[in-house]
Amino acid sequence: MPDVQECNKSISDLNDQWDNIKLLSEINCPIQSKSVLPNMTKIQNGFCDLQHELIDTLVFEKLKKMEQKIVSKTQVAIDILIRNLFERTADIGFLATDDDIRRFVENDERTDSDRNVILSRMREYVAKYSVYEDIIVLDRNYQVLANLDEKNNILGKRIKGPNLTKTMSGEQNFVEYFKNSKLQYGEKNSHIFSSRICKEGTSETIGLICLCFRFENEMKQIFEKLTNDYDGSVITIIDDTNTVIASSDENHVPIGINVESVESGENGVVYYRGSDYISKTISTQGYQKYFGLGWKGHVMLPLRLAFRDNRNLNNIDSTVSSGLMRQADSFSTELNEIINKTQTINGSLKRIVYNGQIIARDDSIDAEYSRLKPILRAIGRIGTNTSNLFESSVSSLFSTVVSTSLVDTGFLASLCVDIMDRNLYERANDCRWWALDSTIRRILAKNEIDPTSQNKLTDILSYINDLYTVYSNIFVFDLTGTIVAVSNPNHSEDIGKTLTTPFISEILMNSQPEKYFVSPFEKSDLYDNRHTYIYGASITDFNNSSRTVGGIGIVFDSEDQFKTILQESLNTDNDTFAVFADRNKKIISSTNDAYEVGEMLNLPDELFTVSNGNTRSEILVYENCYYSIGCACSASYREYKNSDGYKNDVIAFVFEKMANYSEMPPEKAVYKEIEQSDFAFSMSAESKKLATFVINGQVYGLEQSYVVEALEASKAISVPGTNSVIRGAVEFNESYYAVVDALALFDKNEPSLNATHLLMLKLSDTEMIAIQVEKLVSVLEISLKDIQPVSVSSAITGIICLTDGSDRTILEMDPQIILAKLAENQVDEDLAAALPLLESR
Repeated sequence: MPDVQECNKSISDLNDQWDNIKLLSEINCPIQSKSVLPNMTKIQNGFCDLQHELIDTLVFEKLKKMEQKIVSKTQVAIDILIRNLFERTADIGFLATDDDIRRFVENDERTDSDRNVILSRMREYVAKYSVYEDIIVLDRNYQVLANLDEKNNILGKRIKGPNLTKTMSGEQNFVEYFKNSKLQYGEKNSHIFSSRICKEGTSETIGLICLCFRFENEMKQIFEKLTNDYDGSVITIIDDTNTVIASSDENHVPIGINVESVESGENGVVYYRGSDYISKTISTQGYQKYFGLGWKGHVMLPLRLAFRDNRNLNNIDSTVSSGLMRQADSFSTELNEIINKTQTINGSLKRIVYNGQIIARDDSIDAEYSRLKPILRAIGRIGTNTSNLFESSVSSLFSTVVSTSLVDTGFLASLCVDIMDRNLYERANDCRWWALDSTIRRILAKNEIDPTSQNKLTDILSYINDLYTVYSNIFVFDLTGTIVAVSNPNHSEDIGKTLTTPFISEILMNSQPEKYFVSPFEKSDLYDNRHTYIYGASITDFNNSSRTVGGIGIVFDSEDQFKTILQESLNTDNDTFAVFADRNKKIISSTNDAYEVGEMLNLPDELFTVSNGNTRSEILVYENCYYSIGCACSASYREYKNSDGYKNDVIAFVFEKMANYSEMPPEKAVYKEIEQSDFAFSMSAESKKLATFVINGQVYGLEQSYVVEALEASKAISVPGTNSVIRGAVEFNESYYAVVDALALFDKNEPSLNATHLLMLKLSDTEMIAIQVEKLVSVLEISLKDIQPVSVSSAITGIICLTDGSDRTILEMDPQIILAKLAENQVDEDLAAALPLLESR
């Protein structure tokens, strides 16, 4: 972490300066150092403790941001794969009960013509799903009866292995395995799902069916999406022996090697090929209670690249950027506490220096006072530099957090919409696949559907819905658009209902098996009057594929499924939420209950113009908060929305809250430390010494002779009888004195803010008070000719303009006017009575 190392070095350099100053004090001011050094050492130790806190917190925050990015990508890699494989578990269950495949396996006198028919049927299936390399059908003797891949020359061969034997036993609904298999050619591992084929109505096994998943092709698409912003990391999928089975960079981390895995969810540093890597192993969250073969996502990020400074806030509106940066100490509670402690310690240091300057009189017989002055100024500069360094470190880190958040929200938005496309790709395929079922096609081709046929349709649809759990209902309708069967008994009242929506009419006018149709995203009584998509396909006569006899509709469980996609994609503890919306700003889903489906998303129009497949990130003030908002528009997945003619732009939005806009503090005036060197001074010129301080951003001064000592503001106590001018009392030299708000003394509508110090003022032989001040500046010797008299104010007697060309000024207060004003604001009787009582405690 180069910037953390730089911060640590800078603090160490300041510690060296502390030690040098202490040494100089002991040599040049042996008497005064006895009173100054103990406090200096205490303050130095306080800064050292804060140094460790700051470095630890910076490291923690940077690790958190780095981890957030690599964990998100790795979690996505394994979870997208598991989602895809879950769909395959349903496919194998459906195909194993296909009537045509079952009849083909049962037919002991099958011919090449029969095989060609079944191959044609399987091609129709695979045409809908480009995720399969091959479909293989075997008989009960493990002889291959048919397979789609012509390059895979296994027809007629008897292929038997432990996984096929396990499948044949029927102990599991399906068997999934990833290994080198005789079912496929080549040396690579094959990802295969196998299931037994049973005789209709019985549990008697008559054969097997195997689906060969295009594992390499799928992983290539996943990795391309996750590594397009190359950061040096390598994402892999590892099996339960830590063997790499897929890699985003095979040249660097080849398939087949074993990697050093750390306990799931933990960080670790591993040594690989001569370099150190931050390593993380991530378990899948599963999908619909499916967890696959126990694979995990694994990532290795070179340590030398892990913490590169990628801050870039140039594209953020300057007003938004400056306003957000004013909250740089609020995003981390720990850092905020460090800054507060720094300011407290620095305030104590400032009081030591200030009080030392007050007693350092040039006419003193002790020459130590003169030698002490430059040492005190140096101490003050060290304290200021230390405070500035701490604040700069926090602001720098916050800048990194903001820029990282912009990247993260854009990535997560892109991820959300990509998973949505992948999910709906399956829906477009499912409806067309099931429309090919020969039993459904034969029943709908009848002139009249009898109760037995209707029950058969219901059984088929229920079986399918049990396999594919993302649907609230599946229904079949005849040529008139009338629903004749449903999968969900809770929707049995829909049977007999005639559908007249446009997309149903389009289904009934179509006879092409490759086409599917989608309803608009709108409320539907088929989904309990909630918003959803309904996917549908035409059902044609089994004996005359050019004649449409009805259609199938699948009611996607949008409310649950879309929200799950958004929730699982976020995968972060940050204050985030996500929304799906269309280009017309209509909300499709949200993880935030305040954003209801069907309502409008009130964001700037330009965010809804993001082009297909692209992302965009902004920092915006939205609903009284600063948000990092990433958005991405859907593109396509394989054939879906790519070459199938369907267009439906969905935009994902990810919101990460950065700060509360309504709680924005007023912008602080930029204050530059004033020192003696800021004034032209001549030894021969007549001068006066002013003890200077800040009240509400303005520098004021009083003749040094009136200022006795600076105290900590927290020493003030509340007593009865206080008002807007008299704020309480403070103990000094065993007596109690009133604490006065000097600004409110002259204008009761302008009370002082952020008072951190008290100045004890001796205004006469009998009058002493404490005034509240925001900041201690210095004791300055100023030529009388540089003090311009002021007569327009009852509080100010002179004004000093700095000679550095800035508009900074020092306003000189007249202590006698303070006394006069106090006489006008008589202390209440309660306070007058309370002060003697306090002294006698």
